[in-house]
Amino acid sequence: MTTPITSPFAFLWEEPAIEPFTTLLKRRWEYLPVFGADGLLERFTGSFTWDVDGYVDALCVKSETDAAALRVDHAGGKVWERDGHALDVLHQLVDLPAPSSPLAPRLVIGSAPRMWTP
Repeated sequence: MTTPITSPFAFLWEEPAIEPFTTLLKRRWEYLPVFGADGLLERFTGSFTWDVDGYVDALCVKSETDAAALRVDHAGGKVWERDGHALDVLHQLVDLPAPSSPLAPRLVIGSAPRMWTP
């Protein structure tokens, strides 16, 4: 008898992670799952582009304890970044004010990583 394989991402559909994850889904985030050579989900990434402001929020979840999120401005300058436990990162991302808000981060703290091209 074989035992069923449990996804390392099952926590996203359980309490308390389901609430911030669902909030991002309702905000029309776009998600892209990344599968390994074995066909299993390796990580998933998500992004949201703010139409008016030209900012982009991005998220990458590798496991329950390994996640990262960032916001970049229209020029690719990083204005906000968090990493750590997925639930903490999700909550901080949900609580991040819209770029047009006076409370939103604006100070560029670095450049977003550039894609490598051969």
